[in-house]
Amino acid sequence: MIGWSRFGTLEVSAHTGNTYRQLYSTLIDLVQTFLMIALVVFLTLYMLLSVSLQSLKRIKKQAKSILDNEFIIEKKIPFTTEFRSVTTAMNAMVEKVKDIFERENETLLRYHELLYKDSETKLHNRRYLAAKLPDYLQSDASLSSGTYVMISLDEIDRLKREKGYERYNIVINALAEALNTHLGSFRHALIARLNESDFFVVLPACEIHSITPQIENIISKVAHVIVGIDGEILDYLLIGCGVGTYNENDTLKALFSRADHSVIQAKQCGKFVVEESQANDSALVLGRDEWREELLKSLEESRMLLAFQSVVEQRADALSVIHEEIFLRLLDREGTIHSAGYFIPVATSLGLIDTLDHYMIEKVLKHIKDHNPITPLALNLSGDFVKKYANIQWLREQLESFNRHNDLVLWFEVNNTIALNELEAVSAISAMVKRFGYRFGIDHFTIPEAGAHYLQTIRPDYVKANCAYLQDMMFDQDTGKSRESFNNVIRSLGISIIAINIEEAQDVEHLKALGIEQFQGSFIAPVALL
Repeated sequence: MIGWSRFGTLEVSAHTGNTYRQLYSTLIDLVQTFLMIALVVFLTLYMLLSVSLQSLKRIKKQAKSILDNEFIIEKKIPFTTEFRSVTTAMNAMVEKVKDIFERENETLLRYHELLYKDSETKLHNRRYLAAKLPDYLQSDASLSSGTYVMISLDEIDRLKREKGYERYNIVINALAEALNTHLGSFRHALIARLNESDFFVVLPACEIHSITPQIENIISKVAHVIVGIDGEILDYLLIGCGVGTYNENDTLKALFSRADHSVIQAKQCGKFVVEESQANDSALVLGRDEWREELLKSLEESRMLLAFQSVVEQRADALSVIHEEIFLRLLDREGTIHSAGYFIPVATSLGLIDTLDHYMIEKVLKHIKDHNPITPLALNLSGDFVKKYANIQWLREQLESFNRHNDLVLWFEVNNTIALNELEAVSAISAMVKRFGYRFGIDHFTIPEAGAHYLQTIRPDYVKANCAYLQDMMFDQDTGKSRESFNNVIRSLGISIIAINIEEAQDVEHLKALGIEQFQGSFIAPVALL
């Protein structure tokens, strides 16, 4: 360095902090980038898994519905091959089962109409009356007392011969229409044509004095129709009408015999006469106010007793009790025990039937706590109890507070007519008791004119049907072969069948041959106090 004087030596070096700062900045950028990528990947995977899980949940729900015998078609088909195959297969199976149910239901309805309907008037026939009346007359039914009406026409063959089938048909259908118009609106009314000239009506829980004016209107209307088509018919056509009462002590034979006698008496008195025949009924001794006081007192004094009847299952040589149905018995002040048919119709007319249901439920729950039984108990709920929402809420509270000491299962039942008329309420009760792990059934079951679709809504565990009705529906007497439609419709919904009103050993044998294994009736076990 010429001309310069060395002052010193300067050394320049890079600071490592800058490098570290750059490295740190780069690391942060990488971490943020990876986090963003991870978040995007996670969200993508979450969405894919959610879609897959939703498909799995729908598959699980559909599988559970199939196990519960519900016909649910899954409309959302999964996009994955495996899930799509499973859903498609289950949909095909459900469609097949549903198709079988619909076809068997249609077959059953056609057979039901052929078996139980009069072809000319579309009223029920004598066979239906014979199959249904035992359900009305049994001593523990609320329908076990009321009024019957029998109308009979004489010289009906002469009418057809001299005036032709068309005018005969007008007269017969005018009578059928009048019966439906004036009496069909009564609760649980049963109207049937016994034969070509005789008609029979059963009106549960109706008093005879309220029915007689209706019958007179019917007779008058038919006479007016006859005058309108040909007044000469009145010269020989004789119409007689017998009106009377029935109760739980009547048999089919006794009831028809009494009705025939009253009709004969009416015909002897004239052409359009209504003859009343009041049966002896000790329940009529008390007035309404006295009955109300007696029933309320019996509840206060615990004179309303619990009784039961066993329902059994018979397989091969093994016999087991599947449940015991609970009934009420009235112990009067003289110490006499009366069946439910003695006081239930009166309690129904007084609006006290749901009060009796409250009493029965409380007594049964107390009995279970005190005695810890191992056999399930079945309680039959009335229509008045079912149709009130407050009663359903009360029942839920009772079951929630009920402490089960063992695996005892309570069974609840409603009459088939109640199930049809109060479908929404009955479905709610059925779902509720099943949530508690209990069972639900329909008593006095018959296929209604609309078909068995209402069973899909209620989902009962079992139905109880009269043994005569079951034999009619499941056995073809013309061919001597069993009919599978009834069995297929009921079994396809996972419902078991219990035959009731078993009174003879041959009833059991006939039903066992048709695949029925569960029975209830006086032949199986009598009603006894609990």
